[in-house]
Order: sequence, then structure tokens, then C-alpha cells
Amino acid sequence: MTITRDIVTDLLPLYVAGEASADSRAAVEAMLREDAALRRLADALTTGVSVPASFEPPADRVVLARTKALLRRRSWLLGAACFFTGVPFTFSFDGHALQFLMIRDVPSAAIAALVAGVGFWTGFAIVSRQTRVTGL
Repeated sequence: MTITRDIVTDLLPLYVAGEASADSRAAVEAMLREDAALRRLADALTTGVSVPASFEPPADRVVLARTKALLRRRSWLLGAACFFTGVPFTFSFDGHALQFLMIRDVPSAAIAALVAGVGFWTGFAIVSRQTRVTGL
């Protein structure tokens, strides 16, 4: 198996913390001797300095971060859509009839909440379509 730069980048936190196995430590040290940019990154991690701006994470990590953000956005949109759709239908029961409080007392706010709910449902549908394309 070939030890790539990405593998060493994944092992750097363990290496710096002194938690890497002897084999991993040897592989990281061999790569650090060959790669000056990786050596600067290891030095920055060791001294607690922020990661150099020139260091670019591997593309698959960028894709993973975007996917997590997309799923988080979809979750928030679903929650907001459910909330704004349900709020106008809050009710009380006075013994013989249901009273829809918002619709009865402030119908304009109920309509505004429903319109906001429709907007959030639309956003949720758009984001869900994006995740369906990626297979999530």
C-alpha cells in the first residue's frame, strides 16, 4: 500500500498528539522529510499556530462539508415549515367546541404564517431535490 499525502494529513493530529503507532509515526516522518508544505503544517499544529492559508484540504473533504451543510439546511427548513404550517391551527377546547385561536383572533397573522410555511415547504422541496440528485 502506498502512503499518500492525504493519509499522512489524516494521521497528523495523532502524530502531533503522540498517539500514533510506531508504524504510523514512521510513515508520517518519512513523508514529512519529503514534503515541505506538509512539514510546515505539522509545525503549525505542534506550535498551536493556525493552519497556513496555502494548505488546501482534499476535495473529498470539501464535498463532505458541503453535503453536511445541505442536510443541515434541509433539516432546518423542514422544522420551520412544520412550525409555520401548524401555528395557525393552534386551538383550545372549551367543552363543546374547538376554537382555532390564531384564525379567530388574528386572521392576518394566520395567513402570514401559512404563507411563510408555504415558502419553507418550497425551500425544503428544492433542497430535497438537490439531495436526491446526490443519492442522500
